[in-house]
Amino acid sequence: MAEPRLAVLRGASFIVITTVMLLTVVPERRQAVAKGDVGSDPRLVDGAADLALLDGKVITVVSDNSIVQAVAIKGGRILAVGDNAVIRELIGPTTHVIQLHGKTVLPGFIDAHTHIEGIADYHRMLDLHVPPLKDVDEMLQKIKERAHNTAAGEWIVGAGGWGQPMPTRQQLDSAAPHHPALVRESAHEIVVNSRALELAHIGKNTPDPEGSKIWKDPNTGEPTGRLSEMFGRMLALIPKPAYDVREQSVKEVLQGFAGKGVTTIYDFPSADGLRIYQDLLAKGDLPVRLRCQLILNIANDRDPDAAFDENFLKYGIHTGFGNDWLKIGGIKLFLDGESETGLRYDPPGQKEKWVGVPKMTQPTLNRVVAEAQKNDFQIWIHALGDRAQDMALDAYQLAQHEYPRADARNRIEHAGNQEAGATSQEQLDRMKRLGIIPVPTGAWIYLGRAFKGTQAEVPFIYRTLLDEGFRPPGNSDSLGSMPESMNPFFSMWAMVTRKTRSGELLAPQQAITPAEAIRIYTMYGAYSGFEEKMKGSIEKGKLADLIVVSDDPLTVPPDKLKDITVKLTIVDGKVVQATH
Repeated sequence: MAEPRLAVLRGASFIVITTVMLLTVVPERRQAVAKGDVGSDPRLVDGAADLALLDGKVITVVSDNSIVQAVAIKGGRILAVGDNAVIRELIGPTTHVIQLHGKTVLPGFIDAHTHIEGIADYHRMLDLHVPPLKDVDEMLQKIKERAHNTAAGEWIVGAGGWGQPMPTRQQLDSAAPHHPALVRESAHEIVVNSRALELAHIGKNTPDPEGSKIWKDPNTGEPTGRLSEMFGRMLALIPKPAYDVREQSVKEVLQGFAGKGVTTIYDFPSADGLRIYQDLLAKGDLPVRLRCQLILNIANDRDPDAAFDENFLKYGIHTGFGNDWLKIGGIKLFLDGESETGLRYDPPGQKEKWVGVPKMTQPTLNRVVAEAQKNDFQIWIHALGDRAQDMALDAYQLAQHEYPRADARNRIEHAGNQEAGATSQEQLDRMKRLGIIPVPTGAWIYLGRAFKGTQAEVPFIYRTLLDEGFRPPGNSDSLGSMPESMNPFFSMWAMVTRKTRSGELLAPQQAITPAEAIRIYTMYGAYSGFEEKMKGSIEKGKLADLIVVSDDPLTVPPDKLKDITVKLTIVDGKVVQATH
């Protein structure tokens, strides 16, 4: 017998998504709504549901972890949850009905830290990942082929992944002698050829920019082509595609996330990116909700944008400005870079000495964090290393003393990854006292110890964070170079099984349960953005952002979590993605 599939019906007629085992719906309008679990919003209690989901396993992710059969939706919000009988009372002649045939429903996932424009840019780059390519020679062959088909003087831009072999400046010169060329390992590490260095005016006597590093040959002093924390500067030299092309690319990336069950994204748009989001919203083309964090370009007062950015903090806009589709989240600051340039104590645990490339001093950080706190912004600080995390905590503590807020929910991005030194128990205790949210990235467990940042004895400390009472949000932190990370079920699989691409179990004592992983990608994501009262669980009155999935993540073998697919994505009570 064929497996039961989803079906969508409307009144006495039906619209078929798949055609196996359709159920019928009594078409008459139901008047009795008193039996339903109905919200207090008067818009929700006036009439029948717009959409009803019946005969499923609805994992609500409310505090008691309740599981129900059905959900009713009206006006873009959840009207009722309960058993089939309760929800059928809310079905009228215009109600769309989805027969789930036992399929599982979850709250829409929240990706609480990613980079949409970076992913869109990546999709236009030459894919140079090793593997599947064997080595640098195969990378260079692809670069030669691209150069052969590209007009002289135009940029050749490729992307690999963390920890993989990278070509040298000289090898890039040989592969693309008539083109500026750039190969991205990550947003923090790139290699460029001589023509690209010339366009950037980088030579033997060029000093390191604030917070960045130009690697030079120890014998000749000439740049090697390796640049740390300079991808953005180099990217600014590369001509952008036309606005409509970029808008379409961003839209496709957002649709890709929706297809993976992500219904809300916390992003870091550029000025152009924010405009694209507004234009997509005006056209009705946003498939997901967006919460935008604004990156402040502040580097110890020597950055020409510093004065503007600090003045922006006083402009009157603050966290929460916007609507349910597009809003301002917080501000983001960078203290360090990736594992090699991260600010870390050396030797570990001894605070007298540290290494790394700082992006701002403690006094500058203190001033900016205090100003942001004063003006009601949530603050996100990129602090990879243990030294950087101490700096962030010092700034947060000072700001909380000067401008107390009962529930600031400031964040430290990458705390818990253990990429550049280990987050200590002392630091965790300080985070708890200050209400700080640590934000590790679970998908990176898969990279294992080949990932430059996992030299710590116990990396990606999810079990510890949960046991200590933290609510770390799920996220991909993606720029496209690790496509798997954009699938929340892949990240959940990594957090639950701790399996790496080499087959190693990475610190298995830090494994969590599937139920905990779901909460990380739903309620904890919402909490990290002050949105837990409107999303993150399936409850009356909340936004109707739901997904229907192929298998029950609570009962499938843990190793099958990564294979779960999303059948329907519902945002604002409307189906935005459907797969057969």
